[in-house]
Amino acid sequence: MPFQLFRHSLRACGLTLGLSLGMAHAGSLTVSHGAAQPTPSESPSPAQWLRLIGQAARQSSYEGTVMMSSAGRSSSVQVSHRVSGEELFEKIEPLDGPERQIYRHNDDIQILWPHKKTVLVQQRGALLGMPRPWAQLDERVADFYQIDLAGQQRWAGHASTVLLLRARDQFRYGQRVWAEQRSGLVLRAETLAPSGQVLEWTAFTQVNVGPTVARGWTMPDAKSLGGWRVVRSDLKKTTLPQEGWQLNDLPPGFRLLTCVRRGASGMPPSLAASEPAAQASEVVQAVFGDGVTHVSVFIEPFDARRHGREMMLAQGATQTLKRRVGDWWLTVVGDVPAATVVRFAGAFARP
Repeated sequence: MPFQLFRHSLRACGLTLGLSLGMAHAGSLTVSHGAAQPTPSESPSPAQWLRLIGQAARQSSYEGTVMMSSAGRSSSVQVSHRVSGEELFEKIEPLDGPERQIYRHNDDIQILWPHKKTVLVQQRGALLGMPRPWAQLDERVADFYQIDLAGQQRWAGHASTVLLLRARDQFRYGQRVWAEQRSGLVLRAETLAPSGQVLEWTAFTQVNVGPTVARGWTMPDAKSLGGWRVVRSDLKKTTLPQEGWQLNDLPPGFRLLTCVRRGASGMPPSLAASEPAAQASEVVQAVFGDGVTHVSVFIEPFDARRHGREMMLAQGATQTLKRRVGDWWLTVVGDVPAATVVRFAGAFARP
């Protein structure tokens, strides 16, 4: 979903800027109010809603403003997302903090920091297989979440159905989801602790589903970026066995979605300070998902000058575990309980 854009997906791309670029190439249909969807009289089952939400995440076009709140802090972005035939276009612009803009055309991605006159260019095709929020949602999710319909509400001016996903074990949080009734697009999502406490939420404050007219914007070109510093992210597909790792006893329900190796990015220190994957010359990133949430594991050579003591950090629903494994340093990040990141860290071993 576009607003899990905030952290799930740029984290999945190895960045922590708080926006989503993790959506891979979408399908060939645009979900609009004219699309064939279940009607209220048909009383769609929870399983049907799962399919509809997953389809909307892959195929829908939308534009609007998204807000996220976590650990007492909030942020907002303006999002424009278009699917036209085989083409996907996206522009994301944070409305808080330092100015930055994210552009996407299929698998080409550019992140611009105008105040630094710096642009990060992601190599074409490097992100294939990265998780798209809610796109993996299907009937298999019911093995690990109890799915219940919790009524109907209007959100951001749209009629929506509310679904409650209760975690069946200690390795994931529950979710409360508002899905737009005609398209299935998720309009709001809350991450819930076992007690029912809302750990964080993301929501459209305004959204146009299935817009018919695309706004006039294109990917910045060399001419418009004259005088800017261009940083090219060197991402290559790889596998954990190729990197000398084996997995033992992952948390149930999580499966490997993608694995990439990131080379030296040349990111300016002022921007790299908050980018864990930009601080080392070589980082391997493995992304896992259970259909609802994702966990990223970053692996890099241990460096005593940069890597301090092992630690566990918690902020809202996000857990971060940093641990040394022999000559390597692992950073495990995900919107999951502490037991899950601990299990992930223990699952990585050198054969």
